Amino acid sequence: MSDSTEECKAVSPACPVEATLYGYSPNLGGNAFYTVVFAVCALAQLYYATCRCFCRRRKDPGGGKNWTTYSVLTMVGCVGEACGYIGRLFLHKNPWNGAALPIQMVLLMVSPSFLAAALYTMLRPLVRHFGAEHCNRFVPARYWTWPLVTADLVGFFLQCGGGIVASMSERDPKFGSIGTAIMIFGVSFQAVVMAVAGLLVADFTLRVGRRHGADVFALLQRRLRIFLLAMTAALLLILTRCIYRIPEMAGGVGGPLMRQEAEFMIFDGLLILLAAVLQTVVHPDIFASDTQDSQTQVYELKTLLEG
Repeated sequence: MSDSTEECKAVSPACPVEATLYGYSPNLGGNAFYTVVFAVCALAQLYYATCRCFCRRRKDPGGGKNWTTYSVLTMVGCVGEACGYIGRLFLHKNPWNGAALPIQMVLLMVSPSFLAAALYTMLRPLVRHFGAEHCNRFVPARYWTWPLVTADLVGFFLQCGGGIVASMSERDPKFGSIGTAIMIFGVSFQAVVMAVAGLLVADFTLRVGRRHGADVFALLQRRLRIFLLAMTAALLLILTRCIYRIPEMAGGVGGPLMRQEAEFMIFDGLLILLAAVLQTVVHPDIFASDTQDSQTQVYELKTLLEG
């Protein structure tokens, strides 16, 4: 950004929108739509975390714990996304808004971390449901949730810190390159963690299929099958978004890919929106209630197959 625009506060002949960090005025309709959908998802998760999960835990003190954690993490992610797109709405009104720029940049960078962490909280109940003996001997069931959540939080703090540093690039360009490097490492680390989680799930699925037959999954309750497919899709959507963010960040703050609104709205906004909707509509409280039962279920299915 040139020195002549350092004092810009609003769009004018001397301060054109093309000279801003993004080089465009964010689309009003698209960003407003994303804001509303994420806000609705956040409210739905608040309902699940309070009215459903807490009520269920009153009846069964041991039940609903995983669902509550899942709901809270998904809700935080959706709130962060909604606030980030509110920031972009302020940028639509004034692309030179110095307060809205860093807020929306950081929130939209880090909020998907909470959605990913919510998915990780469901791994251990699913492993327990299908049988912990199917886990890889190098990664027992107790390492399937909180180590992944902890690693995800590391990526979160790296992206958050990098975003804060990068947002100061208007004051000093060197902050932009430093912050970008930190964000690239953070989002790459998050992508690696998600890839590891995906490989663990794939290995576990193959082990269950080999031991009990491929038809074991066809005999699952329809709602549980829908839940497994939805969570897999959400994981792939968030992972794809992380992969998109790597070259975007590699181009630097205000780089060519960062200045393409359509690509951002699709490969970041839409992918995370779909993941949030899947994690809200296909909620474990409704679609995976059997996973709260500590009894392994695959043996019942095996009996059905042999019969």
